[in-house]
Amino acid sequence: MKRMDDTAIVNLYFDRNEDAISETIKCYNGRLLRFASRFLSDNRDAEECVNDAYARAWQTIPPTRPANLFAYLAALCRNSALDVIKKNTAQKRSVQLVELTAEMNECIPDQSSISDDRSDELGEYINEFLSTLPREKRLVFVGRYWYSDSISDIAKKTGFSQSKVKTMLHRMREDLREFIDRKDGSL
Repeated sequence: MKRMDDTAIVNLYFDRNEDAISETIKCYNGRLLRFASRFLSDNRDAEECVNDAYARAWQTIPPTRPANLFAYLAALCRNSALDVIKKNTAQKRSVQLVELTAEMNECIPDQSSISDDRSDELGEYINEFLSTLPREKRLVFVGRYWYSDSISDIAKKTGFSQSKVKTMLHRMREDLREFIDRKDGSL
């Protein structure tokens, strides 16, 4: 059976056709479950995050018309997974999550002062910055700040030493800060 493409599925959402969800599941359920499992050790939590992503997609499409449906769903799923992590570790904050937040605060201003429009603009700046990086640096950055990989996991995947990964990340955060400042002044 042939799967629908993203445009056709998004059109189903816009038509408020409930087949949008079943077609989305056919196309992306396995990938989204694997993606959520990278963040969560409990399979039930991962399944819950994927289901939350489907529900959020139904709520937000329309008006949003994602060009890449999987990337859109993955972002929704990731946000849900981070909410689960926060909830599960409310009394004992996740050390890695706190560490990642502190690292990104070096180059991105306090999120509470950023409006939705400014948040979108900041996202565009980060994407533009990433497009200027060589592939290996981009993989390190995305591994750390999108997939929440540990330094040691990134080192294993790339063949770099942990020290080199830390240095690369530090320099990329500095470069990102300068890039944002050049593009828009201090946010």
